Amino acid sequence: MNIPFYRAFEDRYRGSRELIHERQQVYIPFLEPLKQLYPECSALDLGCGRGEWLEILIQNGFKAQGIDLDAGMLEACSALGLPVENIDALKKLKSLPDESLTVVSGFHIAEHIPFDDLKVLVAEALRVLKPAGLLILETPNSENLVVGTQTFYLDPTHNCPIPHLLLSFLAEYSQFSRTQLLRLQESAELAEGGTVNLFSVLHGVSPDYAIVAQKNAAPEQLDKFDAVFGREYGLSLESLSRRYDAQVDALFEQSHTTNAELRGQQAELCEQHAGLREQHVELREQYTEVREQLNQVQQHGQYLETAVRALEENDDLETQIREATLRAELAESRFHNVQLSQDAAQLRARESELRLNQVLSALQQVQVEVDKLRQDATASTISAAQADHQALHDLHVRLNDSLINAHHWWLKATAYEAHIAELENSKSWRITRPLRGSAKLTGTAARLPLNVSKRITRSILARSIRFILNRPGLRARVAVKARSYPNAFNSVRQFAVRHGIIPPQPHEVPPVTDATEASDDGFPTASPRVARVYSDLKLAFERKENR
Repeated sequence: MNIPFYRAFEDRYRGSRELIHERQQVYIPFLEPLKQLYPECSALDLGCGRGEWLEILIQNGFKAQGIDLDAGMLEACSALGLPVENIDALKKLKSLPDESLTVVSGFHIAEHIPFDDLKVLVAEALRVLKPAGLLILETPNSENLVVGTQTFYLDPTHNCPIPHLLLSFLAEYSQFSRTQLLRLQESAELAEGGTVNLFSVLHGVSPDYAIVAQKNAAPEQLDKFDAVFGREYGLSLESLSRRYDAQVDALFEQSHTTNAELRGQQAELCEQHAGLREQHVELREQYTEVREQLNQVQQHGQYLETAVRALEENDDLETQIREATLRAELAESRFHNVQLSQDAAQLRARESELRLNQVLSALQQVQVEVDKLRQDATASTISAAQADHQALHDLHVRLNDSLINAHHWWLKATAYEAHIAELENSKSWRITRPLRGSAKLTGTAARLPLNVSKRITRSILARSIRFILNRPGLRARVAVKARSYPNAFNSVRQFAVRHGIIPPQPHEVPPVTDATEASDDGFPTASPRVARVYSDLKLAFERKENR
């Protein structure tokens, strides 16, 4: 993508969007009182460039618009969704009504236009601003010698530097009530009082400045801006020069003080040198005396050396005698130590033997107890096995008795069935069939009124029970009285359970034996054969009853 020349130039030498956005935060304290005076604050940014100041205005609740003649700059603003227009600044200002804006700003546009047009721009800004409205014009600071002689002319569209005194006078001449000078973008180290050198004087002055001019308004409105208009901003050439001069003066004073201290130290050293020379002479004299004394000492030493040699010979003999005596005493001591070691070893051997006997005795006792426990465990196991075998034998005996009884009843059932078959096939049974039918009809007719009355009674009783159960208070009172008649209470309860009015209470049926389990018929299911015989008997009895 081909970036327009001036936009690429500004990206390199003016700084990134983030850097410019951070630098322009210094103007926010001037905007806050305007939001208190006017519920809707309109602002116009002349030469908006990449739109950093437009973003700050919109973020602080201003209804802002930017204008510029560079299509590349406007393209960057449009990409961010900022409200911009391609139109000349003077033309735009002249088209606006009086007192329609609260802020008119122009960042680095004053140096691009002729001074006559700049005068018209300032006058038109005064016209369109509301009372207490602000005009903000930022431009390079020619007070910085490097900016005024070099970096200002990097931009080919710059006309000439504008001193801050000229721009401030122009605002006052155009009838703005007051102006504030803001020196900007100085080094943080210098601003915090760091060391000032010659390059700091040439290059350390704030590289940019801004004139914030305010339109006249009521005193109570202007009072809200006193705090921001009463401060000093940035570093001036005068302040840095004075700081530099003060540092140089301090260095001169320090050098004078140091020279005076060095002269005093030199005088002291001279005095010390003279004293050392005198001491040197004295030392030479003392050295001569010492040499003479040393010669005397050497002569006396030779005499003493001869005497010492004689004494050393005697000392050697005494030393040899002492060594022999010491060796004998050492040998005797070693022999005594060996005897003590042997006695201690014998004592430890006896103690070890005694402990071994105790351990063996304890092991024998443990072995006896283990054998006894094994015998007890074996006897217990045999008793349990015999008990299990006896229980199994008893179970087989009961099962055989059950099979014998089942076979006996099966034979009887077979005989009854054969007898019933003979009876049904007999001639007398066939002759008396009409009589049995009439007797059955007579019994049914006799039982009909009784059955009807039972049904009515059961229906009334069921409804009454449900009525009582659905009313907790009535249910509690009836339960208290009904428990005085336990037989009647149990009969009513069984009736309610049979007809599904209340759920049955869970109960457990004990098993028939430990080795069998009760079936649904109540007969122990000891084996499939017993169950089959029992089923055949039950079926035969049912057939007999049906006949």
